[in-house]
This record gives sequence, structure tokens and C-alpha cells, in this order.
Amino acid sequence: MRLLACLLAPLAAVAADKPNIILIYSDDHGWADLGVQGSDKDIRTPNLDAMAREGVRFTRGYVSAPQCVPSRAGVLTGRYQQRFGVEDNNKGPLPLEQLTIAERLKAAGYVTGQVGKWHLDLVGGKKGDKALRVSKEHMPHAQGFDEYFRGEMKQYLASHDLQGKPFADAPHGVADTRFRVVVQTEAALSFLDRRTAKPEQPFFLYLAYYAPHVPLESPEPWFSKTPAHLPKERRQALAMMAAMDEGIGQLRAKLKATGQDQNTLIVFIGDNGAPLGKAWDGSLNTPLIGQKGMLSEGGIRTPFVVTWPARLPSGKVYDQPVSSLDVAATAVAAAGLPKAPELDGTDLAPFAAGQNTGAPHESLFWRWGSQAAVLEHPWKLVRLGDREEMLFDVTTADGENLAKDQAKARPEIVARLRAALKAWSDTLTPPGLPTSLDPHHEGMFAEHGVITASSAAPRKNEPAGAAQGWFARNGTIATKDGALSVTADPKAAKNAKPFLAKTGLALKGPVTALIKADAQVATNGSLSWRTKDQPDFLPANLVRFVIPAGASEQNIPLPVDGQAIQVRFHLGDQADGLRLRSIELRPVQGPADVADFGR
Repeated sequence: MRLLACLLAPLAAVAADKPNIILIYSDDHGWADLGVQGSDKDIRTPNLDAMAREGVRFTRGYVSAPQCVPSRAGVLTGRYQQRFGVEDNNKGPLPLEQLTIAERLKAAGYVTGQVGKWHLDLVGGKKGDKALRVSKEHMPHAQGFDEYFRGEMKQYLASHDLQGKPFADAPHGVADTRFRVVVQTEAALSFLDRRTAKPEQPFFLYLAYYAPHVPLESPEPWFSKTPAHLPKERRQALAMMAAMDEGIGQLRAKLKATGQDQNTLIVFIGDNGAPLGKAWDGSLNTPLIGQKGMLSEGGIRTPFVVTWPARLPSGKVYDQPVSSLDVAATAVAAAGLPKAPELDGTDLAPFAAGQNTGAPHESLFWRWGSQAAVLEHPWKLVRLGDREEMLFDVTTADGENLAKDQAKARPEIVARLRAALKAWSDTLTPPGLPTSLDPHHEGMFAEHGVITASSAAPRKNEPAGAAQGWFARNGTIATKDGALSVTADPKAAKNAKPFLAKTGLALKGPVTALIKADAQVATNGSLSWRTKDQPDFLPANLVRFVIPAGASEQNIPLPVDGQAIQVRFHLGDQADGLRLRSIELRPVQGPADVADFGR
């Protein structure tokens, strides 16, 4: 291997003015799940931590959307994806006229490759039985990628097999039932192996790992190394992220063996925050507020690490806000191409290297569904439908909550940011800001304590969504004949089960929950809680129980340590046949919170 490195090193130096570029995108990967962040003691990412020590860790790295497809459209084009209509997962495919990083770099002589999740070629919708399907006209090879191994798990469409042999009938279907991260790592390594035949040609590799996104798996040997006391979902996510981290280590070792490590720019970013609740993929956003699907920090701020030994310093921690949109501008500049004025991002290299001591961005903008936001560090203006805007100082991790809204105290900042957000939104497709708040989005923000649910603050033309302070997520509630019932939302994701939530509590622990119910069949339930000292729900704060068939009344001890301010009631798989007569939360001291639905 050393002999090979010696032989290839002179050739690799020929392209020294044009670095190789690797963009690695993880999937539903929360901010906490990078060991070097120091947020969670259980996460193990030694190779990503080494990247941070040898490069630059961006503590305020943002993505352009809290969801998979629009986030990927943004990072690969370097433009706000709302400019060309790819605003959510059902607004694809990526228009062919939008230039990707791969298409731009090919003009500079790069060979380009894609591995893993693509999802920018999905067409169709979710109405009726019409499912999203892959359009070959929008696959990676139509967007500038010379080589590709497209797919999430088990079924792939590829230009080459894993031994590097090209398929004459590409895109060729490849079936591989092994653990997805292993397959995707092998495909990336195969791409690097093919570069040794012509090492003087720079390359661009987009590696999109499908992890730790659901469906969760328990891959070995990584799963057995996770702490046995943790919830299974957490252990599975830790194992999947450990496998991804190991794969990244293999890629870096390959680059070092071929003498290309010094002049290779590697960018690692999570595509959006981790989903929580019933859709939890085991990843954590702690200490940030919110989750996937929210324009709060937990939904759009993710792990963000860059290394480029030939150009950037080692061990640097950069605290100014940066964006996934910056990757394209950075790549274009690194390749020596002229600056592209249509790009919304900024070349990060001068900032990371200390040559430019200013801020990369005056403002960052978002619009997703019924939400919109603008960040002018440290101030972030959040608009949810027709509600009044909220203003938060995001320099503190738990800055986005109802009690810390600064909108009334800082009207001049609100006015300035409102005008900036409107001006930006008018350039989008379609133009404008959201005018109504999706009930599902409202439920998420209320659940995380960012807003008060509409029943507590009723507004004109807003649908009823709560009963005695309890509101539903992934479903709707109704009270009839002295009981509350929940109906699952047919538009919710398949794994997103309905549950109830209540905010604004002040329950000193330990707490006892008294639940009176009528169930057609026995069903599993659980109660989880968040205390005022915790920025989000923790896996340990959950108690499972069984709601028996028929009429029942049971006391459920909740080992709350501190003061519970939010509670979730997960209803299990038989929620449609469950009627709740009352929910009473009794703290060890102070008045109980009683919801008697027969009143």
C-alpha cells in the first residue's frame, strides 16, 4: 500500500490546484449525535470527531429545510429550493434546468459520482393509491453524475457494480440485502478505487447515507457495543451511526493510502434534525428545541464538519451561522470556477481559514409549508401561518420557547426582519408567506413549548384542536358522550402514530397519572414527560403500560425528577377504539391537573 501511495503521489500533486471534493449527507441525524459536540455521552463517532479535530466544526450549521427532499435540492444546487418549487417531499423532482454541484464541477474537468439516497427523481403524489415513483429522466446521471449507485436499501440503480465493472444497460438494478450503510460505504470505496487509473483528474463524490433514518436496524458488530439499558430505538440509531462513522474512516484511510488526503475537501452535514415522538429514529437534537418538520433549531441545525488539510486549519470551532447552501459556492471557488451570482451560498474557505473575519451571511431564510423564518444572528424571527411572529435569541440552546419570545420587547427588530422575510419570500415559487397554520405543525410547536395550542388562544377560522388543554399530534380529537376519542390522520406518515400532548404544566415530581378509559381491545400505551430543566423529551423519561379491554381505571407512577412542564400520552396501535373518560396528573406537591371529558 505504501508503494502504491509513493507511485500515485506525484500524479495526485498535478491536480493540487483543484481539490477532490466529497459531500457526505446523513439522514435524520440530530445535532447531539456527534461525539465532539459533547451533548450526549452515549454517541461514539471517533472518525467524525477526528475530522473535527483535523478540520473545522461549525457549531451553527443550518440546512435549508427540515425535510429530506427540499434539503437535498438545496445543498446540491446551492440555491434556496423554494426558488424552483421544491418546497417539500411531494414537490419534486428536481427540475433539470437547475444546475447541481456535479454539473458545475464537470466544467472544471471533474469526474463525478453519487452513492446512496437521491430522492430528487421522485414524481407523483400521495393522493389515493398513486405513490411516488422514480423517474429515470431525473436520476443522478441526468443531473451531472458520471457514475452512481442510487438507492436507500436492498434495491439500487447503478452505473457500476461494487467491483467497479460498468453496466452496459445502466441504470442497472442491483439487489443487495446486506445492511444499507455497509453497501453504501462499499459503493463509495469502489468509486475511489476507480480514480486510481487517472489520479490527476479531480473528482466530486456525493455520498448520501440512509442512516439513521427509519426503518431502524440492529447491525452487528455495532449494535452489541451499545449500552444495553437504553431504549431499543436509541441503541439501533447508535449502531447505525457507528457503522456510518466507520465507513467514513475507511474512506479517509483510502484517500491517505493514495496520497489524496491533503488536497481533498470533505464536508459532512446532516440533512435535517431527528424526528421525535412516535416517529423517533433514535437520534437526538439535545439541547436544541424541536425536531424534523419544524423551523426551530432542532429541525434545521445539524452536525456540520469540514476538513481540507491543504487549505483549512485544524481543530477550529466556528460559531457564526453557515448553511448547507454554502457547499456549492465553496466547491465552485475551490475548483477555480468563476463566481456564480445565482448561488445563494457563500464560499466558506476564507472564513474558516481566518482570512475573512466577518460573518458569511447577513441573513438566512426559510419557508416550509405553513412555517417561515429568518435568522439575523443572534435574532431569529419565526412566523407560523397567521399567528403573530415570534422573536428569539438563539445564542442559548433553549432560546426558542414561549417564555423567551422577545417580539413585544424588540418591535424594531421584528419590523426589520419581517420586511426582510417578506422581500425574500416574494422571490420564490410561488411567492409570498404562509397565511394559515397547518394543524399538524401547530401541534408540533405546541408540544415543544414554542407556542400555546389554539384552544388556549383561539383565533378566527382556526379548527378546534384541543380538549381541556390536551391536543392531538398525527390525529384529531373529539369529545362525545363523556369521553375523548382520537382519530388518526390519514395523511400522516405510516409510522407516525397519533398521541396526545399537554403543555404549560408545573407538576413537581414524582407524579401519578390516573387514567380512566374504555377500550374495545387491549392496547399498549405510554406516558413521557419533559421537565423545565430539559430542552426536549429524553428517552429515559417514558413509562409504558397496557390499557385493558373494557372499562378501566389505573394509577401509573411517573418517576419525574424535577418539575414536569409537558406530558405526552402515546395511545398505541388501537387508538381508534379507545375512549378516554379522564386524565388526571397528580404531583407529589401542589394541585392536580385534571381533564374530565365528561364535564
